Amino acid sequence: MVEQWGLVPVAYLFQLAGDKYTYGYLGSEDFTMYPLLPPGTFLQVDESRNKVVQGMWRSEYERPVYFVEMRDGYTCCWCTLKGDHILLQSHPLSPVPVRVLRHPQDAEVIGQVVGVALKLGDWRPVESASEPKPEERERAALN
Repeated sequence: MVEQWGLVPVAYLFQLAGDKYTYGYLGSEDFTMYPLLPPGTFLQVDESRNKVVQGMWRSEYERPVYFVEMRDGYTCCWCTLKGDHILLQSHPLSPVPVRVLRHPQDAEVIGQVVGVALKLGDWRPVESASEPKPEERERAALN
């Protein structure tokens, strides 16, 4: 994590030292909550809030985000309980589909994400089919 983030302010590290919260890290290829939470985001998780709250939310910012342990790793997502299953819901703009797993056998809520720290500025625009490729732009610049 430090390798990707570089230097982290000492004051911030002292805040992480407390035992009130658990901390997680969104993997570099976890696009479940992208663009709200991009890969590489640090997560502050409140384990006392490990029950899925059902309700109507006015916006994606009000809806609780949960840190979930699955058999093959962890994810960060919105959750809905349906009987003995849990729906792991990704952000609507994410390429990750909704996952339905048995609860708590295959997926267990560790807690609610209550804080995040993310690094901005490392993203490059997606190239469209109509845009020239980088090597074509370089050739055009030489002409």
